[in-house]
Amino acid sequence: MVQKHSLQSRVLDFIRRHRMIRPGDNLLVGVSGGADSMALLHILKALELDLGLHRLTAAHFEHGLRGAESLEDRAFVERMSAELGVDRRCGAGDVRGSAREMRVSWEMAARFCRHRFFRSLATEENCRIALAHNANDQAEEILLRLCRGSGPSGLGGMRPLEESGIVRPLLFATRAEIQEYLESRGIPYRIDSSNDAPVCQRNRIRLEVLPLLERIMATGVVDCIQRHARLARDEEEYWKAIIADLWPKVCLSEGEGEVRLRTGEIRELHPAVARRVLRHAIDRLQGHLQGINARHIELISTLIREGRPGSGIHLPSSLRAGLQAQSLVLSLEKKRREAGPVPGEPWIIEGPGVWSRGSLSLKLQIREVKDMDPPYPWTSMEKHKASMDAEKICWPLCLRSRQPGDRFQPLGISGHKKLQDFFVDLKIPREMRKAMDILCDSEKICWILGHRLDDRVKVTCRTRRVLLIEVWRSGPVE
Repeated sequence: MVQKHSLQSRVLDFIRRHRMIRPGDNLLVGVSGGADSMALLHILKALELDLGLHRLTAAHFEHGLRGAESLEDRAFVERMSAELGVDRRCGAGDVRGSAREMRVSWEMAARFCRHRFFRSLATEENCRIALAHNANDQAEEILLRLCRGSGPSGLGGMRPLEESGIVRPLLFATRAEIQEYLESRGIPYRIDSSNDAPVCQRNRIRLEVLPLLERIMATGVVDCIQRHARLARDEEEYWKAIIADLWPKVCLSEGEGEVRLRTGEIRELHPAVARRVLRHAIDRLQGHLQGINARHIELISTLIREGRPGSGIHLPSSLRAGLQAQSLVLSLEKKRREAGPVPGEPWIIEGPGVWSRGSLSLKLQIREVKDMDPPYPWTSMEKHKASMDAEKICWPLCLRSRQPGDRFQPLGISGHKKLQDFFVDLKIPREMRKAMDILCDSEKICWILGHRLDDRVKVTCRTRRVLLIEVWRSGPVE
């Protein structure tokens, strides 16, 4: 009998402590062929009897993004699973097509397609899903969430056991510990060359930020972030009980695609409690908080404090927050969102990419000045294009109509000017002014579309990164 490796023993203890797996469970293991997933597959196979598993299945999704390399990954997983005596299920999908359809990065589309495949298998075979996220992945995730303004609720990071049934038995282990285990047991694995390229935020956090933090702080950054995540998750468990008790007092009604909250009750709450109530409401409405960050919760809070009945805002995932006489209505209104921007209702634009709503589309990209060749794009005088100093932008952006009292500093002018006076100077007819699109960041106006930038965001000789924006309606502008 082969003696357990220390990592196997720690995984068994971690699984039991968090009650991830029960005797008789079917377990589906997501296996890419990389180091982490191969370690997880081997460890779970070694612990199969200890855990009392009924069936262990390896699931591999072929993304089709790396040509022959992707096909070799699939063949490798099939071969290694067979050698271990583990059932395997493989799937594939059009990640590039999904990325175009959802207007997200390949990385986000790949994750969506992969998890959809895993969920379908888990439902079909009544399995829990085991993923190979480790302590380093957790540190990267928390740093990303922190930089995106996730707020306290998001800083617990990934959970060992999700309510959806996803389990993460390696979440406590560092990448170095996993590597040592693979080498000690002579376990082969595939190397994804794209992981070593700083092509996305997560890769740059892994390749540049975390190593720098380790050097600055000497040692233990990943462990410290892990400890923070555990404390944050404990806090969240406490808050869940508080919000559950409070919910009947603040919730007016819940129906299909809609939640109504008592605005009077929410206004009386401490801001920290009110924010958590709003997050809880959104979670109950759409079943997740993906795409919702602290900035969105603040927008809803501002609407409750300062909005008038009939006003509202649009948020990610076709979510709308609308104010009525004595209630806040959170609803999913996909059809209304597709119909186009509604005058007076902001459209949140969270980052670079192509964003569309109705007939209006915006393409945003950030470029390094050093990588741009003359003629520089910011010299364009076309009304449907604009260039801004990317480092002067406070994300997210918001596209909205004119509001009373709006002021900005038109490009090239020393002082600020009322938007009303600016429109009069340009001789824009009164009936057209309400329909003018205004792009703002979290501080103030950036661009009156088709007319003038704010001087604050102009490109100068000191600019290092440029935000390029192109706008068109019902197809690209000629």
